[in-house]
This record gives sequence, structure tokens and C-alpha cells, in this order.
Amino acid sequence: EMESLVSGLFYYYAKMEIITSKQDVMVGEALLLLCKAGGEGTITWQKDLEDITDDDIISKVDETSSKLSIANATMEDAGKYICLCDFDSGHNDDVSVQIYVYEGPSFGNTNTHHEFLEGQDAVVPCLVTGRPAVEVYWLKDQRQIPSYGGNRIRQLSDNSLHISKVQRDDAGTYMCQSRIKGRLITKDLPISVVVNAPPTARLTEEEKKVMAGPESSVSLICLVDGQPKPNITWTM
Repeated sequence: EMESLVSGLFYYYAKMEIITSKQDVMVGEALLLLCKAGGEGTITWQKDLEDITDDDIISKVDETSSKLSIANATMEDAGKYICLCDFDSGHNDDVSVQIYVYEGPSFGNTNTHHEFLEGQDAVVPCLVTGRPAVEVYWLKDQRQIPSYGGNRIRQLSDNSLHISKVQRDDAGTYMCQSRIKGRLITKDLPISVVVNAPPTARLTEEEKKVMAGPESSVSLICLVDGQPKPNITWTM
């Protein structure tokens, strides 16, 4: 009974842990895991329940800890890493950590400036790539634009933004936000939308009837509208 009590106390103090700087590792980054067994013993590693036998990535730090290091992570390095210890005291223990490897998100050659005529149906693409998978959201003024549905401004299934009968108030900066699916890894791309309106002109007179003569004058007012603001020229 005393022996089992001592063994139990040892087990309590010999708390195993894996120390890593982060769970999310970008492709090409270094992956480093340090296993601290909490007691002397033989430490081994597994990935997804398969033994790791590559001495190039596993090294003994001391009698109670082991290091696993990969210089350039690939997508295949993602998975569940398990550190196992066969303690000199006679019992076994293990601890695990899930490592995620990602690439991107990247926006490729997405155009970041679009101009449309007022009244047009506008389509603004956002080309996003990333692994293992990406989710795309559109925002304007920090508010998310809904997907699909019957909204005049909506996100389509190909991740592009669709604006029905674009209006001048629709102009501004839109944010295409991509996220690695299931992780808190996001990247934003601001895209500017300009809405042009053809010029219109309306002529008004301050007085309808003016007596002709050398001292008389008449004022004509030209009211113009358009986007961008039109230039005004007078001809006679």
C-alpha cells in the first residue's frame, strides 16, 4: 500500500507537458516542440499514433525532456503529436498537442479598384487561395455584408460582391476578408469602388423678360450634376 502511495505521489508530481510557441504554423516556418516529462525516463514521440523514428528531428535535451524540431514545415506536418515517457519508476505517461499548418490566405491578382456607371449591376471579384481551406467575408464600414439572399448588395457563391443597380452612396472602400477555415488566421484586402454618373445640365433665368438696351443685363444659371463633378463651359 505504501509503495502504491509513493508511486501515486510521483505520478502526481511528474506532470508531463509539451511546450510550443504556437499551434498554428505557416508553411515554411520552423516547428518546435519541447516535451518535459517531469521525471527521468525514456521519451519517445508519435504523430497521429505512428512512431517518429527520424533522429534528424528528435533530440534528447536531458534525462527528463526531449525536443522535436522541423526547420521548414509542410502541410503534411499538421497533426496530433504525442510525447510518451517510460519512466524509470516503472509507470508510463503521455501528453499530446494538435498542430495546424496553413498556407495563405493570398489574394493573387485581385483588382483593388473598380469604377461603375450609376445604375449598372456591379460585380467585384475577390480571388482568394489558401490551405487547408479558406472562408471569405465582405465588409463595409466594419459591418458584414450578407451572403446570397435577395439583398441588393450581397456576396455570391464565387465570393465576389454583387451590387444591383449601383448607386452613388454605394461608393467607398469595401473589405474582402479571408480566413483559414476553423482558425483565427485572417487577412484583409481593401477594395475601392467608384460610382460615376453622366453629366446633366439645366438652364434657368433669374428673370423671364428683360428689356433690351445697352444698360440691361440678364443672368443665366446653369445647374449641373454628375460624378465626378463636370466641367462647365459656355458658348454663344
